[in-house]
Amino acid sequence: MFRTLKIVAAALATAVVMSGSASALTSVSANGSYDITSDNLFIGTVNSFGGSGSHSVNFTSPVNPLNAQANASVTVNVLGTFTGLTISWIDVATNSVLNSTSILAGITTLKTLFNNNAQGQNLVFNWQNSTPTKNGGPVTFDFDVSAVPLPAGGLLLLTALGGLGLARRRRKTAVAA
Repeated sequence: MFRTLKIVAAALATAVVMSGSASALTSVSANGSYDITSDNLFIGTVNSFGGSGSHSVNFTSPVNPLNAQANASVTVNVLGTFTGLTISWIDVATNSVLNSTSILAGITTLKTLFNNNAQGQNLVFNWQNSTPTKNGGPVTFDFDVSAVPLPAGGLLLLTALGGLGLARRRRKTAVAA
């Protein structure tokens, strides 16, 4: 019994350490290029001083295939300053739109797949018009981009459960003998 508790404690300690190390944050800038697998959270800010505009960030993936998603978080106050605000994943090689949606409220999620045909993709925000702020500063909204692989914690949990099953089997075998 004590041995099983030690295994469980070791698994939990490993899970805590791994979750703490996975809290990196990379700020992206317009027209910058980033490896989507190099971090677990990218964040950026789109600025507009009024009128139409566009904001593009390039993401690449050495992993094939790799699912990814972008989340645009827009508050109601900011949303009212943009007209025709959209978010799109665009294939760099062919300049074709892979997935696109309008940002209407709250958090808008847009998924894509990095594969042999589209390992380099631009995340593009477009707006037809925006209203400048009263103080002359930019209107901003945030977005984040993340790869969506099987979480490391999931693999760790499966390993811990397998270890517990093995310990239980050994105990039953010892009791039967």
